[in-house]
Amino acid sequence: MPFLRIIDVNLNRLDESLKLIEDITRFHLEKKELLSQIRTIRNDFLSLKRSLPLSDIIGARQSHQDPGRKRKFDSARKKNNTGLLLSSLSRAKESSRTIEETLKTIKPRLSDRAKRIRFQIYDLEKDIVIHDTKKSDHTLHAIIDEKYLSLLDLQKTVKTMIDNGATMIQLRINTMKDRDFLRNARKIREAIHKAEVKFIVNNRVDIALACAADGVHVGQTDMPVRVVRKITGDMFIIGVSAHNLKEALRAEAQGADYLGVGAIFPTRTKRDARVCGLQTLKSISDHVKIPVIAIGGITDRNYHAVLRAGAAGIAVASFLYEGNLRRRLRSLTR
Repeated sequence: MPFLRIIDVNLNRLDESLKLIEDITRFHLEKKELLSQIRTIRNDFLSLKRSLPLSDIIGARQSHQDPGRKRKFDSARKKNNTGLLLSSLSRAKESSRTIEETLKTIKPRLSDRAKRIRFQIYDLEKDIVIHDTKKSDHTLHAIIDEKYLSLLDLQKTVKTMIDNGATMIQLRINTMKDRDFLRNARKIREAIHKAEVKFIVNNRVDIALACAADGVHVGQTDMPVRVVRKITGDMFIIGVSAHNLKEALRAEAQGADYLGVGAIFPTRTKRDARVCGLQTLKSISDHVKIPVIAIGGITDRNYHAVLRAGAAGIAVASFLYEGNLRRRLRSLTR
């Protein structure tokens, strides 16, 4: 009888936890692959339940006199959906382990099925944490180019960027000495006061890791995406420059998290940049599933056309610094 009661309460906990995880994944994370994972786990769990003597298990229930009924052991307030999700995953892991161990006493052959479900939950938890860590708003990448560094107070510049619509801060340096590069990168990292604003370093994986950036952006002649991923791990954001559909599809297949496509228009920041235009941008946006960020010559006069072509966001450098920074930022988010 006690074993049946233990299985009963943990079946209920696991059932409730998995349903809550599914709903948060569906409506908060909005990630089809994760939703498919949790639904597979739920189906496997329901199949396991159907193999159990549910009438006997439910018949053994004594919830009215359960000494744990009135306790507030797990009643701490969760700050956000992510906290609620992680606590639900913890309950699901605990419950699946308890079911697994208890089944060894009454249905040993079913214990292994509960164990498989437990490991599925482990994998789901990792994938959810990776997704949540890398979840980014690509609306406006504000690029800090070394061309303008000597003119900027980095602390004030980054604060102005974040307070006026920048969702990603990107540092682009090509010629500076490594120590100076790292010093500036660390200043930017320290100045970013909102966790949802991500910091990306161009080209240099070592500098990105050393300053605790959120990710790195690589070009077609830089280190391949697969190699970058081996070095940085699953939680690092990797952006890749693409100038045509072939490059875009290859980067996506190799595991890029987003694409930087351009130059869309001629740009004064990189005068040697190849102009690929709006048609290429539209073609790439239509064929890939990861976010496409348009870059090159984007201003307040043409960014609407860029978004209409399918871009998830824009990356801007020279336009920001050739006028009042605050007003220019706001002109790109109207």
